[in-house]
Amino acid sequence: MAKVKLVDTTLRDGHQCLWATRMSTAMMRPVLEPMDRIGFEAIEIMGAVHFDACVRYLKDDPWERIRLFRRHLRGPLQVITRSRCVLGFEPQPLDLHRLWIERLMACGVDRLVAFDGLHDLDNLAEGLLHAKSLGAYTIGWLIFSDSPIHTDALYAAKAREFIDRARVDTVMIEDTSGILTPERVRTLIPAIKAAIGERPLALHTHNLVGLAQRTYIEAVELGVESLYTCIAPIADGNAPPSVQTTIRNLRHLGHSVDLDDAAIANVSACFVEVAERGGFPLGAPNDFDAANFGHQIPGGVLSNLVSQLRSAGLKHRLDEVLAECSRVRAELGWPIMVTPFSQLVGVQATLNVLEGERYARVPDEVKRYALGYYGKLPAPVEPEALDRIVENGSPAIALTPSEPEPALDTLKRRHPNAGGDELLLRHSFPAHVLDDRTPEPPRRPPGALDEIGRLVGALGACEHIGRISIRQGRLRLDLRW
Repeated sequence: MAKVKLVDTTLRDGHQCLWATRMSTAMMRPVLEPMDRIGFEAIEIMGAVHFDACVRYLKDDPWERIRLFRRHLRGPLQVITRSRCVLGFEPQPLDLHRLWIERLMACGVDRLVAFDGLHDLDNLAEGLLHAKSLGAYTIGWLIFSDSPIHTDALYAAKAREFIDRARVDTVMIEDTSGILTPERVRTLIPAIKAAIGERPLALHTHNLVGLAQRTYIEAVELGVESLYTCIAPIADGNAPPSVQTTIRNLRHLGHSVDLDDAAIANVSACFVEVAERGGFPLGAPNDFDAANFGHQIPGGVLSNLVSQLRSAGLKHRLDEVLAECSRVRAELGWPIMVTPFSQLVGVQATLNVLEGERYARVPDEVKRYALGYYGKLPAPVEPEALDRIVENGSPAIALTPSEPEPALDTLKRRHPNAGGDELLLRHSFPAHVLDDRTPEPPRRPPGALDEIGRLVGALGACEHIGRISIRQGRLRLDLRW
C-alpha cells in the first residue's frame, strides 16, 4: 500500500472555483495556524487571478497576503504561474517575467508551478530555470484534455521535455475540466511514469463530472505520489475534491495518509463560518454529466457563460453555444480548455451563435491565437476558419507575431520610487484601480441583519411579549424587558 501526500489548494483553487476568488485575506487569516498543523505536503496560495481579485475587488495587497502566509505557515508555500503572462492574459517581456518570479520568491514562496495551455515549453523553460536558480522547487503542469491530438504519447513526450529543458522536480497532471476517467488513467499514468523515471508524479482534478474520487483511487494504485484537494466546504463541484472524502477513501483501501484529522475538522468549521458570514455557497459533489466531455469548459468559465446569457435573456440558447464550443475548438486546432483558451473559445462560440454567421465577429484574442501570438499551436487551424478569422479580425494585428520589447527600464523611469512589487502592479493594472485601494466593508448575507432588526421591532411592539430569543446559525440573540 502507498503513502500518499496531499497538497492543499483551498486558498487558491477552492475559492477561485466556488467563490469567484472573493475570499479576502482577512477571511483567511484565522485559519492559517490551524492549517499549518494539518501536515500538507504544501499549501497552494496564489495565482495571477488572485492578484487581480485582490487589487480590483477586495482592495487587498496581494504581496502582503503572501508575506502574511509566510509569517504564519511553516510548511512549503506554492504558487502557480501561467506561461510568460505575469499578471495578464498576453505574453509579457522576459525582463518582467523574471522580476515576477524573483518577487514571488522574495516574499516567501517555496514552490513554483508553471503551465502553458499549448504545452509550448518555449513559454516555460526559462522561467522555471530562473526559479530553480533562486532555490525554488519547481513543478511542470501537464494539462489534461480529451481530443484526437492529446494522446498518451504526447503527454509522455511533454513530461520528458519538462525534465530535459526545465529540470523540474515534479511533474503534475492537471485536469481542469474534471474529465479524466479511471479508464484513461490506466494508460496515461504508466506512459508518463515511464517517461519521467524517478521524478514524482502528482494529480490535480476537479469534481465537475463526479469522477474525481474514483480517478484518484486508480491513480494512487498506479503510482501517483501526490494528490491535490480542498477542505470542505470549499471543495467539490467546480472545485477540486474534498480532502475529507479523499482521506476516507484512501485509508479504507489500505493506503497511508499522515494528516491531522482534528485540525482538518477545525479548519472546515472555520470555513463554514466564513461561508455563512460572506453569503458564499457550500461546495457539493456534482452528478455525472456526459456533456462536459464535449465542450470541456471548466466550471468557472461555464458559470460565467451561463450568467452572461441569463443577463442577456438568452439562457435558453446555452445548449447551442456549448455545441458551438465543441465545433470552434476543433477548428482552432484543439486548444486545451484552460485560461485563456477556454474563454476565447467560449466567446467566439457565443458570437457565432448570436450573430447567426460564424466568425463574422472575431475577438482580438482569437486572431492572436490563430496567428501564433501565444505560442506554437497544438494542431493547425482549419484553413476555412483561419481565412475568416484573418479577414474579420482586427487589421491592427500583424500577421507575424514579434517578441515583446523589454519593459522594466521604462517602467522604472516612469515610477522611480516604486519597488519591484509595485512596478509589477503598475504595469498590470490601470492607475485609477491602483490609486483606489480602500478596502470594501466585510461581506454579509444580503439583508440578514435587516430582517432580524425588523422582526425585533415588530415583536417589541407587542405588549404581551417580554422576551425575544433569536437563533440564526451560530448567532444567538436574547432580549428581555
